[in-house]
Amino acid sequence: MTLARREGAAPGRERAASLRRSVPALALILFATVWLYFPVLRTPFFADDYLFLDQVRSRPLLATLATPDPLSNFYRPVSRQLYFWLIAHASKESPLAFHVANLVLLLAVIVLLFALVRRLAGDRAAPIAAAFLGLHYSADVTVRWACGSQDLLAVLGALAAIHLHLSGRRLWAGAALLLAMLSKEVVLLAPVVAVVAGREAGERWPMAFRRAWPLAAAIAIWGLLWVVMPNRRAQQGGQVELIPSAPLAAPAHLGQVIPGLEWRRGEVGHFPRVGPPLVPLALALAAVGWGASGRWSRSSAQRPVAASGRAKERPGRRRLVAEDGPPPLTGTPSPARRGLLWAFLAIVPVAAETTLWSACYYRFAICGVALALGAWLASRPRAWAMAAIALLSWGSASARSLEEFAEAKMPWTAQSHINRLYIERAVRYVRRYLEDLKRQRPELPPRSTLFFAGLKGSIAFQAADGPLVRWAYRDSSLKSYYLTSFSLEKARRGPMFFFTASGDSLHEMEGPGLLHRIAFSMLVTDQPAGARDALLLERQRDPTSRQVIYLLAWAQWAAGDTAAAVNALRAANITPDGGPVAETAQALAAVSSGDTLGAIRIIEQALERHGLDAGAHGLLADLRLMRDPDLASGAVEALAARLLAPRDPYAWRRWGMVQAHRERFLEALTSFDRYFRLGGAAVAGDQEAKAWVARIRSMVPGGGEAGEVPGE
Repeated sequence: MTLARREGAAPGRERAASLRRSVPALALILFATVWLYFPVLRTPFFADDYLFLDQVRSRPLLATLATPDPLSNFYRPVSRQLYFWLIAHASKESPLAFHVANLVLLLAVIVLLFALVRRLAGDRAAPIAAAFLGLHYSADVTVRWACGSQDLLAVLGALAAIHLHLSGRRLWAGAALLLAMLSKEVVLLAPVVAVVAGREAGERWPMAFRRAWPLAAAIAIWGLLWVVMPNRRAQQGGQVELIPSAPLAAPAHLGQVIPGLEWRRGEVGHFPRVGPPLVPLALALAAVGWGASGRWSRSSAQRPVAASGRAKERPGRRRLVAEDGPPPLTGTPSPARRGLLWAFLAIVPVAAETTLWSACYYRFAICGVALALGAWLASRPRAWAMAAIALLSWGSASARSLEEFAEAKMPWTAQSHINRLYIERAVRYVRRYLEDLKRQRPELPPRSTLFFAGLKGSIAFQAADGPLVRWAYRDSSLKSYYLTSFSLEKARRGPMFFFTASGDSLHEMEGPGLLHRIAFSMLVTDQPAGARDALLLERQRDPTSRQVIYLLAWAQWAAGDTAAAVNALRAANITPDGGPVAETAQALAAVSSGDTLGAIRIIEQALERHGLDAGAHGLLADLRLMRDPDLASGAVEALAARLLAPRDPYAWRRWGMVQAHRERFLEALTSFDRYFRLGGAAVAGDQEAKAWVARIRSMVPGGGEAGEVPGE
């Protein structure tokens, strides 16, 4: 064999040895990831999953893609309509199939990252980076939630785009990035990451960016689709909310997510109470040890070398070689620095989600961190890498086992807003609610409408017009709503059923006067339109009930229809006169003598002649509530007093106490806030009212600022 042949064979032997080290190490990491997430594959569907299943059910693919997004907040046809259509039709809407598919996507992300890190930082760095990514808790939500496909597909497409760009397959890179952007916008700056990763020593930045024109074209196409799809563009609200502190909060939370620094409230700085997952960690450490058995090298021959000036592609290799051009200008950043730059570029789009931040939003940034970590540890002793993976795995295990999640819509929280507990808690309640629903109503008539009250927050049992109910009964004619959205239009479409949740149980609401009770409940929660419609329907069933007509009058007044309210008062034999009631002093004298019932009768009779006297209604409310705070009649009079004197601070104070007594805490906080604003300095020293507010806030998750986490 000639010397030239021996020299040509040496790189081949080196590559073969490199593959012999890399493939087993990657296999161990993939096995560790499967072991870690295998127990969660039987998680049921959750939240937005039912919306997308509802959209793709009984529709061909093209019709599904042409149908407006059910959330109407983002244009993500790849990860929503296409992904759900393919798996739902192939598996008959099996949640197991969706979770297995998501796990496969996660494994593909790990494989692509392994290949990228191996290309950029060498054989020893790749297992370190992949082990860190495979054990990191930021993937928990994406595997447990079928909708997690949005993050996984976006990250997978972005990694594929970067890998293809580095390999010289730039048109394919643009196509991969477009698919990624149509999955989720979190990878918006992936083209810059690709340019930074692919720029060679001496290459001018304009040339590096010019080579990435297919990636820029993909972003342009995505932006055009965003503009021309007005019904599917992000609407105001949701988790997209730019706040002044976002530039600080986004990187701060990245620093928190990397080591898994999430603690229970009041326990910041406590050491984790759980150990790392032993079997996955052992497999990952074995992979790191196996990968570190070879010598450290950049394996630069495996990646394209960019150049300025004219370039040509040599046969048999996808490598650009400069024919001419200026001499090298400067060196390029080390792989570790490129990884850090990647991570910080990746968190720029996440800054719009900091008020509801979660570790799963940082998945693309964690890939950059993995590159930086692998590159830095590759040139250090093997024990350093193994210790780092063990510690980081321990931190992820601690965050994964956290028995809390942030409920207040704010950026500076110690926990993610969506985490393992968030989903497990929700699906546990949904499972129990569905069991109770099917037990009480094994079948439902076609075109039935269900109304739900008392559902726990953040479990997403009820969304939109009832996709979960249609999935459970496999009947497309069914609809469901929150009770607070009751209306005549919804009530008249078919049979109605009402349910209320108590703890983790669901009970059907039945019995005489049901609509009257429902209307009263909606008035207490400041939902007058629904209360009015329920009472109008009840009045059609019982047109002679004075109690129904009287409550209807105040529901109409609260809904802004004072003319109809006056007519209803007259129908209830009450004169709509503003007074004042002359018998107030007589009633107070009766109270002083201990005759509260007599005082109530005096005011009741007076209000029949002066039904619009706010003070008399307030006095009657106080008398009735003093005798029995559970009486609905006292609450109705408190409402009448508040409606007739909306600028009276004490009317709002009374109404806030009524709402608090009936556990309408958020509405009560609003009423007390109105009381303090209207009363000003005169009520600033009301310690009893302040105590009420403090007590209510202590019982409300997030201190009264909690909100549902919107759809992904």
